[in-house]
Amino acid sequence: MLGYFHFIIGCFFLLISFNSSATSVMSSESWQEEYHLNRIENPNKALSMLNNVYSSLPPSAERIFTATRIHGFVTRRGNVYTSPLKNNTTNIYDHIESLILLSMDLEDNGDYKQALQQIKKAQLKSKNLNDLDLNSLLSIKQCRSNLALGNYYLAEFYCQSAIKHLEKTKDHYIDIKWAYRLLALSYQGVSDFKSALKANEKALSLSKSYELNDTIYNNISSLLLQMGQLKEAEKYAKKALKIREKRQISQKIAQSHIVLAQIYLKSSQYANAKSCANFAIAQLNDNTANAQTLSRAYLTLAAVLNKQSYYDEAIEYLLLALKQLDNNSNSDLLINTYQLLSSAYLKHENSNKALDYISIAIDKSQQSQNQQALANSYLIKSDIEEFTGDIKAALITRKLYENVIKKIHALNDGNKDMTLELRNLLIEKEKEKLNNLKEKHQQIVEINKEKQHKLLFQVTVIILILIIYLILRIRWLPMHKPN
Repeated sequence: MLGYFHFIIGCFFLLISFNSSATSVMSSESWQEEYHLNRIENPNKALSMLNNVYSSLPPSAERIFTATRIHGFVTRRGNVYTSPLKNNTTNIYDHIESLILLSMDLEDNGDYKQALQQIKKAQLKSKNLNDLDLNSLLSIKQCRSNLALGNYYLAEFYCQSAIKHLEKTKDHYIDIKWAYRLLALSYQGVSDFKSALKANEKALSLSKSYELNDTIYNNISSLLLQMGQLKEAEKYAKKALKIREKRQISQKIAQSHIVLAQIYLKSSQYANAKSCANFAIAQLNDNTANAQTLSRAYLTLAAVLNKQSYYDEAIEYLLLALKQLDNNSNSDLLINTYQLLSSAYLKHENSNKALDYISIAIDKSQQSQNQQALANSYLIKSDIEEFTGDIKAALITRKLYENVIKKIHALNDGNKDMTLELRNLLIEKEKEKLNNLKEKHQQIVEINKEKQHKLLFQVTVIILILIIYLILRIRWLPMHKPN
Protein backbone atom coordinates (compact mmCIF):
# COMPACT_ATOMS: atom_id res chain seq x y z
CA MET A 1 0.00 0.00 0.00
CA LEU A 2 2.74 2.45 1.00
CA GLY A 3 4.51 1.73 -2.28
CA TYR A 4 1.39 2.75 -4.20
CA PHE A 5 1.20 6.07 -2.35
CA HIS A 6 4.89 6.81 -3.04
CA PHE A 7 4.35 6.06 -6.69
CA ILE A 8 1.34 8.39 -6.91
CA ILE A 9 3.12 11.23 -5.11
CA GLY A 10 6.07 10.83 -7.49
CA CYS A 11 3.73 10.99 -10.47
CA PHE A 12 2.11 14.16 -9.13
CA PHE A 13 5.48 15.88 -8.70
CA LEU A 14 6.51 14.86 -12.20
CA LEU A 15 3.24 16.20 -13.54
CA ILE A 16 3.72 19.50 -11.74
CA SER A 17 7.23 19.86 -13.14
CA PHE A 18 5.82 19.56 -16.66
CA ASN A 19 2.79 21.78 -16.19
CA SER A 20 4.23 24.74 -14.32
CA SER A 21 7.50 26.59 -14.19
CA ALA A 22 8.75 27.74 -10.83
CA THR A 23 8.51 31.46 -10.27
CA SER A 24 11.93 33.04 -10.11
CA VAL A 25 12.94 34.25 -6.66
CA MET A 26 14.63 37.28 -8.23
CA SER A 27 11.38 38.24 -9.96
CA SER A 28 9.48 38.68 -6.72
CA GLU A 29 8.85 42.25 -5.58
CA SER A 30 9.87 41.57 -1.96
CA TRP A 31 13.20 39.99 -2.96
CA GLN A 32 14.05 42.84 -5.34
CA GLU A 33 13.20 45.52 -2.78
CA GLU A 34 15.32 43.87 -0.08
CA TYR A 35 18.20 43.31 -2.51
CA HIS A 36 18.31 46.92 -3.78
CA LEU A 37 18.13 48.23 -0.20
CA ASN A 38 21.06 46.02 0.81
CA ARG A 39 23.15 47.14 -2.18
CA ILE A 40 23.65 50.41 -0.27
CA GLU A 41 23.09 49.53 3.38
CA ASN A 42 24.61 46.04 3.54
CA PRO A 43 26.49 44.95 0.36
CA ASN A 44 27.62 41.68 1.98
CA LYS A 45 24.01 40.70 2.60
CA ALA A 46 23.09 41.66 -0.98
CA LEU A 47 25.88 39.38 -2.26
CA SER A 48 24.70 36.63 0.10
CA MET A 49 21.19 36.93 -1.36
CA LEU A 50 22.58 36.40 -4.87
CA ASN A 51 24.68 33.43 -3.72
CA ASN A 52 21.63 31.86 -2.05
CA VAL A 53 19.63 32.15 -5.26
CA TYR A 54 22.51 30.65 -7.26
CA SER A 55 22.84 27.70 -4.85
CA SER A 56 19.11 26.96 -5.02
CA LEU A 57 19.01 26.67 -8.82
CA PRO A 58 19.80 23.69 -11.06
CA PRO A 59 22.01 24.28 -14.14
CA SER A 60 19.83 26.61 -16.21
CA ALA A 61 19.62 29.99 -17.95
CA GLU A 62 18.51 31.57 -14.68
CA ARG A 63 21.52 30.22 -12.80
CA ILE A 64 23.84 31.51 -15.54
CA PHE A 65 22.23 34.95 -15.27
CA THR A 66 22.63 34.86 -11.47
CA ALA A 67 26.31 33.95 -11.90
CA THR A 68 26.83 37.00 -14.15
CA ARG A 69 25.26 39.23 -11.49
CA ILE A 70 27.52 37.79 -8.80
CA HIS A 71 30.57 38.21 -11.06
CA GLY A 72 29.71 41.88 -11.68
CA PHE A 73 28.97 42.49 -8.00
CA VAL A 74 32.36 41.08 -6.95
CA THR A 75 34.64 42.45 -9.69
CA ARG A 76 33.19 45.99 -9.63
CA ARG A 77 34.45 46.18 -6.06
CA GLY A 78 37.98 45.26 -7.13
CA ASN A 79 37.81 41.60 -6.09
CA VAL A 80 38.29 38.40 -8.09
CA TYR A 81 35.31 36.14 -8.72
CA THR A 82 35.95 32.39 -8.55
CA SER A 83 33.28 30.19 -10.08
CA PRO A 84 32.06 27.23 -7.98
CA LEU A 85 31.71 25.09 -11.12
CA LYS A 86 33.72 21.87 -11.35
CA ASN A 87 36.18 21.48 -14.23
CA ASN A 88 34.99 17.96 -15.11
CA THR A 89 31.30 18.85 -15.44
CA THR A 90 29.44 17.40 -18.42
CA ASN A 91 26.34 19.60 -18.15
CA ILE A 92 25.86 21.86 -21.19
CA TYR A 93 24.54 24.75 -19.06
CA ASP A 94 27.66 24.56 -16.87
CA HIS A 95 29.87 24.79 -19.96
CA ILE A 96 27.95 27.83 -21.22
CA GLU A 97 28.17 29.46 -17.78
CA SER A 98 31.97 28.99 -17.77
CA LEU A 99 32.28 30.57 -21.23
CA ILE A 100 30.19 33.60 -20.26
CA LEU A 101 32.15 34.16 -17.03
CA LEU A 102 35.41 33.87 -19.00
CA SER A 103 34.11 36.49 -21.45
CA MET A 104 33.41 38.83 -18.51
CA ASP A 105 36.97 38.38 -17.23
CA LEU A 106 38.32 39.17 -20.70
CA GLU A 107 36.11 42.27 -20.92
CA ASP A 108 37.44 43.49 -17.57
CA ASN A 109 40.98 43.11 -18.95
CA GLY A 110 40.10 45.05 -22.11
CA ASP A 111 40.30 42.02 -24.45
CA TYR A 112 36.92 42.59 -26.11
CA LYS A 113 37.65 40.59 -29.26
CA GLN A 114 38.38 37.42 -27.27
CA ALA A 115 35.40 38.14 -25.02
CA LEU A 116 33.15 38.13 -28.09
CA GLN A 117 34.67 34.82 -29.23
CA GLN A 118 33.68 33.19 -25.92
CA ILE A 119 30.10 34.44 -26.32
CA LYS A 120 29.99 33.02 -29.85
CA LYS A 121 31.21 29.66 -28.51
CA ALA A 122 28.45 29.76 -25.89
CA GLN A 123 25.88 30.49 -28.61
CA LEU A 124 27.05 27.48 -30.62
CA LYS A 125 26.72 25.23 -27.57
CA SER A 126 23.23 26.56 -26.83
CA LYS A 127 21.99 26.02 -30.39
CA ASN A 128 20.17 22.73 -29.72
CA LEU A 129 18.80 23.70 -26.30
CA ASN A 130 16.03 25.90 -27.75
CA ASP A 131 16.08 27.93 -24.54
CA LEU A 132 14.68 31.39 -25.35
CA ASP A 133 15.71 32.83 -21.97
CA LEU A 134 19.29 31.70 -22.55
CA ASN A 135 19.19 33.08 -26.10
CA SER A 136 18.09 36.46 -24.71
CA LEU A 137 20.91 36.49 -22.17
CA LEU A 138 23.45 35.60 -24.87
CA SER A 139 22.00 38.30 -27.15
CA ILE A 140 22.53 40.90 -24.42
CA LYS A 141 26.09 39.65 -23.97
CA GLN A 142 26.60 39.86 -27.75
CA CYS A 143 25.31 43.43 -27.61
CA ARG A 144 27.78 44.36 -24.84
CA SER A 145 30.77 42.87 -26.65
CA ASN A 146 29.85 44.45 -29.99
CA LEU A 147 29.38 47.82 -28.29
CA ALA A 148 32.89 47.60 -26.84
CA LEU A 149 34.24 46.77 -30.32
CA GLY A 150 32.31 49.62 -31.97
CA ASN A 151 29.99 47.30 -33.96
CA TYR A 152 26.95 49.44 -33.16
CA TYR A 153 24.43 48.09 -35.67
CA LEU A 154 25.14 44.51 -34.62
CA ALA A 155 24.82 45.60 -31.00
CA GLU A 156 21.45 47.18 -31.76
CA PHE A 157 20.16 44.04 -33.44
CA TYR A 158 21.09 41.76 -30.55
CA CYS A 159 19.52 44.15 -28.03
CA GLN A 160 16.30 44.32 -30.03
CA SER A 161 16.21 40.50 -30.22
CA ALA A 162 16.51 40.20 -26.44
CA ILE A 163 13.92 42.92 -25.78
CA LYS A 164 11.41 41.24 -28.11
CA HIS A 165 11.48 38.08 -25.95
CA LEU A 166 11.73 39.77 -22.54
CA GLU A 167 8.73 42.01 -23.25
CA LYS A 168 6.51 38.91 -23.43
CA THR A 169 7.09 38.06 -19.75
CA LYS A 170 6.16 40.51 -17.02
CA ASP A 171 8.82 40.86 -14.28
CA HIS A 172 11.27 38.53 -16.03
CA TYR A 173 14.32 37.60 -13.94
CA ILE A 174 16.50 39.07 -16.72
CA ASP A 175 16.12 42.80 -16.16
CA ILE A 176 14.81 44.32 -19.40
CA LYS A 177 16.14 47.75 -18.34
CA TRP A 178 19.64 46.33 -18.88
CA ALA A 179 18.78 45.66 -22.53
CA TYR A 180 17.26 49.14 -23.01
CA ARG A 181 20.36 50.81 -21.52
CA LEU A 182 22.59 48.93 -23.96
CA LEU A 183 20.22 49.70 -26.83
CA ALA A 184 20.57 53.41 -26.01
CA LEU A 185 24.37 53.10 -26.22
CA SER A 186 24.13 51.40 -29.62
CA TYR A 187 22.06 54.32 -30.96
CA GLN A 188 24.43 56.80 -29.34
CA GLY A 189 27.36 55.10 -31.11
CA VAL A 190 25.95 55.98 -34.54
CA SER A 191 24.91 59.49 -33.47
CA ASP A 192 21.18 58.68 -33.39
CA PHE A 193 20.73 60.75 -30.24
CA LYS A 194 16.95 60.98 -30.45
CA SER A 195 16.54 57.18 -30.39
CA ALA A 196 19.20 56.89 -27.68
CA LEU A 197 17.31 59.33 -25.45
CA LYS A 198 14.05 57.42 -25.99
CA ALA A 199 15.70 54.11 -25.04
CA ASN A 200 17.16 55.64 -21.87
CA GLU A 201 13.79 57.16 -20.98
CA LYS A 202 12.15 53.76 -21.50
CA ALA A 203 14.66 52.16 -19.11
CA LEU A 204 13.98 54.88 -16.55
CA SER A 205 10.20 54.49 -16.87
CA LEU A 206 10.49 50.77 -16.04
CA SER A 207 12.38 51.44 -12.80
CA LYS A 208 10.74 50.77 -9.43
CA SER A 209 10.84 53.39 -6.66
CA TYR A 210 13.38 51.41 -4.60
CA GLU A 211 15.78 50.70 -7.49
CA LEU A 212 19.13 52.42 -7.94
CA ASN A 213 19.21 54.29 -11.25
CA ASP A 214 22.79 55.57 -11.15
CA THR A 215 23.77 53.74 -14.36
CA ILE A 216 20.84 55.19 -16.31
CA TYR A 217 21.53 58.69 -14.93
CA ASN A 218 25.21 58.39 -15.88
CA ASN A 219 24.33 57.19 -19.39
CA ILE A 220 21.83 60.02 -19.89
CA SER A 221 24.47 62.48 -18.71
CA SER A 222 26.96 61.19 -21.32
CA LEU A 223 24.30 61.40 -24.01
CA LEU A 224 23.29 64.97 -23.10
CA LEU A 225 26.98 65.92 -23.14
CA GLN A 226 27.25 64.67 -26.73
CA MET A 227 24.10 66.62 -27.58
CA GLY A 228 25.67 69.80 -26.15
CA GLN A 229 23.17 70.17 -23.27
CA LEU A 230 25.82 70.76 -20.63
CA LYS A 231 23.68 71.98 -17.72
CA GLU A 232 21.31 69.02 -17.98
CA ALA A 233 24.28 66.69 -18.41
CA GLU A 234 25.87 68.00 -15.20
CA LYS A 235 22.60 67.58 -13.31
CA TYR A 236 22.28 63.90 -14.26
CA ALA A 237 25.98 63.23 -13.61
CA LYS A 238 25.66 64.59 -10.08
CA LYS A 239 22.50 62.53 -9.48
CA ALA A 240 24.42 59.41 -10.48
CA LEU A 241 27.43 60.37 -8.33
CA LYS A 242 25.27 60.93 -5.25
CA ILE A 243 23.96 57.35 -5.45
CA ARG A 244 27.38 55.91 -6.23
CA GLU A 245 29.03 57.58 -3.27
CA LYS A 246 26.50 55.79 -1.06
CA ARG A 247 27.30 52.49 -2.77
CA GLN A 248 31.04 53.09 -2.22
CA ILE A 249 32.18 51.38 -5.43
CA SER A 250 35.43 52.97 -6.64
CA GLN A 251 34.92 52.07 -10.29
CA LYS A 252 31.41 53.56 -10.42
CA ILE A 253 32.49 56.72 -8.57
CA ALA A 254 35.38 57.10 -11.03
CA GLN A 255 33.01 56.77 -14.01
CA SER A 256 30.84 59.61 -12.71
CA HIS A 257 33.88 61.84 -12.11
CA ILE A 258 35.06 61.14 -15.66
CA VAL A 259 31.71 62.29 -17.08
CA LEU A 260 31.82 65.41 -14.89
CA ALA A 261 35.39 66.09 -16.06
CA GLN A 262 34.22 65.87 -19.69
CA ILE A 263 31.34 68.26 -18.99
CA TYR A 264 33.67 70.78 -17.31
CA LEU A 265 36.15 70.42 -20.18
CA LYS A 266 33.41 71.19 -22.70
CA SER A 267 32.39 74.28 -20.71
CA SER A 268 36.07 75.43 -20.41
CA GLN A 269 36.21 74.88 -16.63
CA TYR A 270 39.68 73.36 -16.89
CA ALA A 271 40.58 73.37 -13.19
CA ASN A 272 37.40 71.46 -12.29
CA ALA A 273 37.88 69.10 -15.23
CA LYS A 274 41.47 68.31 -14.23
CA SER A 275 40.49 67.77 -10.61
CA CYS A 276 37.71 65.30 -11.54
CA ALA A 277 39.94 63.38 -13.96
CA ASN A 278 42.76 63.06 -11.42
CA PHE A 279 40.26 61.95 -8.77
CA ALA A 280 38.98 59.21 -11.13
CA ILE A 281 42.52 57.94 -11.79
CA ALA A 282 43.25 57.88 -8.05
CA GLN A 283 40.06 55.85 -7.48
CA LEU A 284 41.14 53.31 -10.10
CA ASN A 285 44.79 52.94 -9.10
CA ASP A 286 43.94 50.15 -6.64
CA ASN A 287 41.49 48.51 -9.04
CA THR A 288 42.78 47.64 -12.50
CA ALA A 289 39.91 45.22 -13.10
CA ASN A 290 38.29 47.59 -15.59
CA ALA A 291 40.79 48.65 -18.23
CA GLN A 292 38.21 50.63 -20.19
CA THR A 293 37.35 52.94 -17.28
CA LEU A 294 41.02 53.60 -16.52
CA SER A 295 41.81 54.36 -20.17
CA ARG A 296 38.84 56.75 -20.31
CA ALA A 297 40.19 58.53 -17.23
CA TYR A 298 43.64 58.88 -18.87
CA LEU A 299 42.03 60.12 -22.09
CA THR A 300 39.96 62.73 -20.25
CA LEU A 301 42.96 64.05 -18.31
CA ALA A 302 44.97 64.16 -21.55
CA ALA A 303 42.20 66.18 -23.21
CA VAL A 304 42.34 68.74 -20.38
CA LEU A 305 46.16 68.95 -20.58
CA ASN A 306 45.94 69.36 -24.35
CA LYS A 307 43.56 72.31 -23.92
CA GLN A 308 45.98 73.83 -21.40
CA SER A 309 48.82 73.45 -23.97
CA TYR A 310 50.69 70.79 -21.94
CA TYR A 311 51.18 68.65 -25.04
CA ASP A 312 54.01 66.42 -23.80
CA GLU A 313 52.06 65.40 -20.70
CA ALA A 314 48.92 64.91 -22.79
CA ILE A 315 50.75 62.51 -25.13
CA GLU A 316 52.10 60.52 -22.14
CA TYR A 317 48.61 59.97 -20.76
CA LEU A 318 47.22 59.13 -24.20
CA LEU A 319 49.85 56.43 -24.68
CA LEU A 320 48.93 55.08 -21.24
CA ALA A 321 45.30 55.00 -22.37
CA LEU A 322 46.24 53.06 -25.52
CA LYS A 323 48.02 50.41 -23.43
CA GLN A 324 44.75 49.64 -21.64
CA LEU A 325 42.77 49.15 -24.86
CA ASP A 326 42.34 46.38 -27.41
CA ASN A 327 43.81 47.82 -30.61
CA ASN A 328 41.76 45.40 -32.72
CA SER A 329 38.51 47.05 -31.62
CA ASN A 330 36.68 49.94 -33.27
CA SER A 331 35.31 51.38 -30.03
CA ASP A 332 34.60 55.08 -29.70
CA LEU A 333 37.09 55.22 -26.83
CA LEU A 334 39.93 53.90 -28.99
CA ILE A 335 38.98 56.22 -31.87
CA ASN A 336 38.88 59.23 -29.53
CA THR A 337 42.34 58.33 -28.19
CA TYR A 338 43.81 58.24 -31.71
CA GLN A 339 42.07 61.52 -32.58
CA LEU A 340 43.50 63.28 -29.54
CA LEU A 341 46.97 61.83 -30.15
CA SER A 342 46.81 63.22 -33.69
CA SER A 343 45.75 66.67 -32.41
CA ALA A 344 48.48 66.68 -29.75
CA TYR A 345 51.20 65.78 -32.29
CA LEU A 346 49.88 68.48 -34.64
CA LYS A 347 50.26 71.03 -31.84
CA HIS A 348 53.77 69.62 -31.46
CA GLU A 349 54.21 70.34 -35.20
CA ASN A 350 54.87 66.64 -35.89
CA SER A 351 52.58 66.35 -38.92
CA ASN A 352 53.72 62.84 -39.92
CA LYS A 353 52.69 61.25 -36.62
CA ALA A 354 49.54 63.37 -36.56
CA LEU A 355 48.57 62.04 -40.00
CA ASP A 356 49.38 58.43 -39.05
CA TYR A 357 47.15 58.51 -35.98
CA ILE A 358 44.23 60.27 -37.67
CA SER A 359 44.34 57.77 -40.55
CA ILE A 360 43.84 54.97 -38.00
CA ALA A 361 40.95 56.91 -36.44
CA ILE A 362 39.28 57.38 -39.86
CA ASP A 363 39.65 53.69 -40.71
CA LYS A 364 38.15 52.57 -37.39
CA SER A 365 35.32 55.14 -37.63
CA GLN A 366 34.37 53.80 -41.07
CA GLN A 367 34.45 50.19 -39.89
CA SER A 368 32.24 50.95 -36.88
CA GLN A 369 29.85 53.21 -38.86
CA ASN A 370 30.36 55.86 -36.15
CA GLN A 371 29.41 58.94 -38.15
CA GLN A 372 30.22 61.53 -35.49
CA ALA A 373 33.69 60.04 -34.95
CA LEU A 374 34.24 59.96 -38.72
CA ALA A 375 33.24 63.63 -39.06
CA ASN A 376 35.59 64.66 -36.23
CA SER A 377 38.42 62.63 -37.79
CA TYR A 378 37.97 64.28 -41.20
CA LEU A 379 38.02 67.70 -39.52
CA ILE A 380 41.33 66.92 -37.77
CA LYS A 381 42.79 65.55 -41.01
CA SER A 382 41.87 68.70 -42.92
CA ASP A 383 43.65 70.77 -40.23
CA ILE A 384 46.79 68.63 -40.67
CA GLU A 385 46.66 69.05 -44.46
CA GLU A 386 46.25 72.81 -44.07
CA PHE A 387 49.26 72.85 -41.73
CA THR A 388 51.41 71.03 -44.32
CA GLY A 389 50.25 73.41 -47.07
CA ASP A 390 48.32 70.77 -49.04
CA ILE A 391 45.29 73.03 -49.56
CA LYS A 392 43.74 70.89 -52.32
CA ALA A 393 43.72 67.77 -50.07
CA ALA A 394 42.40 69.87 -47.17
CA LEU A 395 39.44 71.07 -49.28
CA ILE A 396 38.60 67.49 -50.36
CA THR A 397 38.73 66.28 -46.75
CA ARG A 398 36.59 69.22 -45.59
CA LYS A 399 34.01 68.24 -48.22
CA LEU A 400 34.01 64.69 -46.83
CA TYR A 401 33.44 66.15 -43.35
CA GLU A 402 30.44 68.18 -44.59
CA ASN A 403 28.91 65.12 -46.28
CA VAL A 404 29.12 63.10 -43.06
CA ILE A 405 27.53 65.95 -41.09
CA LYS A 406 24.63 65.92 -43.59
CA LYS A 407 24.23 62.19 -42.99
CA ILE A 408 24.09 62.74 -39.23
CA HIS A 409 21.40 65.41 -39.62
CA ALA A 410 19.40 63.16 -41.97
CA LEU A 411 19.53 60.33 -39.44
CA ASN A 412 18.45 62.56 -36.57
CA ASP A 413 15.58 63.96 -38.66
CA GLY A 414 14.27 60.43 -39.18
CA ASN A 415 15.13 60.24 -42.91
CA LYS A 416 16.48 57.06 -44.46
CA ASP A 417 20.22 57.07 -44.75
CA MET A 418 22.42 54.78 -46.77
CA THR A 419 24.41 53.97 -43.63
CA LEU A 420 21.37 52.04 -42.35
CA GLU A 421 21.65 49.49 -45.17
CA LEU A 422 24.21 47.46 -43.23
CA ARG A 423 21.92 47.26 -40.21
CA ASN A 424 18.93 46.22 -42.33
CA LEU A 425 20.90 43.44 -44.03
CA LEU A 426 22.14 42.17 -40.68
CA ILE A 427 18.67 42.26 -39.17
CA GLU A 428 17.13 40.29 -42.07
CA LYS A 429 19.85 37.64 -41.85
CA GLU A 430 19.55 37.26 -38.08
CA LYS A 431 15.73 37.32 -38.19
CA GLU A 432 15.79 34.26 -40.44
CA LYS A 433 17.96 32.41 -37.91
CA LEU A 434 15.70 33.48 -35.05
CA ASN A 435 12.54 32.34 -36.86
CA ASN A 436 14.07 28.90 -37.47
CA LEU A 437 14.92 28.68 -33.78
CA LYS A 438 11.38 29.67 -32.78
CA GLU A 439 9.90 27.00 -35.08
CA LYS A 440 12.05 24.36 -33.40
CA HIS A 441 11.04 25.66 -29.99
CA GLN A 442 7.35 25.52 -30.94
CA GLN A 443 7.74 21.92 -32.10
CA ILE A 444 9.29 20.98 -28.76
CA VAL A 445 6.47 22.78 -26.91
CA GLU A 446 3.88 20.77 -28.87
CA ILE A 447 5.71 17.51 -28.14
CA ASN A 448 5.90 18.38 -24.44
CA LYS A 449 2.16 19.18 -24.37
CA GLU A 450 1.39 15.81 -25.90
CA LYS A 451 3.61 14.11 -23.31
CA GLN A 452 1.86 16.02 -20.52
CA HIS A 453 -1.58 14.89 -21.72
CA LYS A 454 -0.42 11.27 -21.92
CA LEU A 455 1.12 11.50 -18.46
CA LEU A 456 -2.03 13.07 -17.02
CA PHE A 457 -4.13 10.27 -18.52
CA GLN A 458 -1.79 7.61 -17.12
CA VAL A 459 -1.80 9.14 -13.63
CA THR A 460 -5.62 9.43 -13.72
CA VAL A 461 -5.94 5.76 -14.68
CA ILE A 462 -3.54 4.73 -11.89
CA ILE A 463 -5.49 6.77 -9.32
CA LEU A 464 -8.79 5.23 -10.46
CA ILE A 465 -7.32 1.72 -10.25
CA LEU A 466 -5.99 2.46 -6.78
CA ILE A 467 -9.36 3.86 -5.63
CA ILE A 468 -11.14 0.74 -6.92
CA TYR A 469 -8.52 -1.42 -5.26
CA LEU A 470 -8.98 0.39 -1.92
CA ILE A 471 -12.79 0.11 -2.11
CA LEU A 472 -12.61 -3.60 -2.86
CA ARG A 473 -10.05 -4.15 -0.12
CA ILE A 474 -12.17 -2.29 2.47
CA ARG A 475 -15.19 -4.41 1.53
CA TRP A 476 -13.15 -7.59 1.49
CA LEU A 477 -11.57 -7.15 4.97
CA PRO A 478 -14.81 -7.45 7.11
CA MET A 479 -15.83 -10.56 5.17
CA HIS A 480 -12.59 -12.35 6.07
CA LYS A 481 -12.35 -11.15 9.66
CA PRO A 482 -11.52 -14.05 12.03
CA ASN A 483 -14.31 -14.98 14.49
